[in-house]
Amino acid sequence: MTYMITNQCIGCNRCESVCPNQAITQNNHQYQINPERCNDCVGHYAVPQCWAACPTANGCIPDLTVLPQSLTVSSNDYWENWFTLYDCLVSRLKANHQSEYWQSWFNTYSHYSQKLSQHLQTPTPVGANA
Repeated sequence: MTYMITNQCIGCNRCESVCPNQAITQNNHQYQINPERCNDCVGHYAVPQCWAACPTANGCIPDLTVLPQSLTVSSNDYWENWFTLYDCLVSRLKANHQSEYWQSWFNTYSHYSQKLSQHLQTPTPVGANA
């Protein structure tokens, strides 16, 4: 699946600078993604970098109109198509392995988050300075 740049883009060029496939170019102050070069950053990152770097969160989104041939469905039943597409996309998400950096960051954050949660749940004795 590829990504596309929407009218929510503010033209900050973050997506262009982080794209490992150089699929993003600027044309007359508008950014565009070449669907033939975009591959969801597979082989480079666990999440598409254009989406991760976008400060608007809606400037770069999945382009569901350009699906790989393996995800296209031929049935006329709307719900059958929807679930087939959903199952394919979920399996692709589960197949992406997180990088060691991400796992390390997540473990550290989880550890501190658990400690903070435990600390906040521990009652403070009356008269003790906090």
